[in-house]
Amino acid sequence: MTKIALVDEWGAYLSTRKGRFILKVKDKSGKATVKWELAPVEVDTIAFTITGASISAEAIKLASDFGIDLVFLNRVKPIARLLPSTYGSTMRCWRAQLDAFDNLKEKVKLARLFVEGKIHNQRIVLREWARRMRAQGKSSRILEDSVARLDGFQGDIRKANSVEEVMNIEAHAARQYWSSITELLPPDLGFTGRETRRPPSSMDPFNRSLNIGYSILRKEVWRAVFLAGLNPYIGFLHSPRSGKMSLVFDLMEEFRPIAVDRPLITLARSNKDFILKLKGSVRGEDMAKIWSAIASILYSGERPLSNVIVAQARLLAKHLKGTDTYKPFKARW
Repeated sequence: MTKIALVDEWGAYLSTRKGRFILKVKDKSGKATVKWELAPVEVDTIAFTITGASISAEAIKLASDFGIDLVFLNRVKPIARLLPSTYGSTMRCWRAQLDAFDNLKEKVKLARLFVEGKIHNQRIVLREWARRMRAQGKSSRILEDSVARLDGFQGDIRKANSVEEVMNIEAHAARQYWSSITELLPPDLGFTGRETRRPPSSMDPFNRSLNIGYSILRKEVWRAVFLAGLNPYIGFLHSPRSGKMSLVFDLMEEFRPIAVDRPLITLARSNKDFILKLKGSVRGEDMAKIWSAIASILYSGERPLSNVIVAQARLLAKHLKGTDTYKPFKARW
């Protein structure tokens, strides 16, 4: 399993001592105490989940020397990460990306594949919960009806002739999917559908948990894009915009239902009170619990989903260079 160390307290300072990482935090009296100490071989990722922490240059160098993923997040979105000085040397792949971006037929083809994978995996989530409901002697008709409609949207995707048409079908499928998710969640959570434009403070707690979960997934996909030698800013489904990692968002689509939605639905049903806490300010321990729920999917098992994400990014790189054919990730029933 991938080993993740969190820096999640204001005033925390990450430095090194005798070739080991050491994180110190100050108590109310101002006295610094060691929160954790790790050897480089004991950690794969160090994630700063708040902006009020700092790191020494020596700690940055140690992370770079051991290939440790060093990522900085502002609560719900990655804002920076450590990249080696050799990044950007894979110009052949970047040129192939640009060629595909300028080729309308290829651009639409890839957009269709990303969304086809997403809708398939949304179906898997709903089918799994429909099966559980039947096993409990409860009605699963709403979920089964949604699965049938998502089947139809998958057929529509394969016939789409423009990126705009693909995005329109994806939006309709998403509304159908999230309307069914409302049936699975405790009514107290106030979830009526996916929200992305409202400020976090006015969102229902389940939407806030999704935002945190997607930030973790985005970190993992960003890493995979980097390892595959792809340019994160040249996407096919999501339109390019200054500072927007369009390709990262593209590749995230097919993993959202399995990596984030499914474990957070389970968490909300089993521990409603924890999700309700997210109505207020999100504390470090809240972030850690959501990280744990997502990590159980991303980093465990014989073939962790994080490895599948890297494999998908590398498959896309091969597709762009003409040495393989891209197929979306489709979870098995």
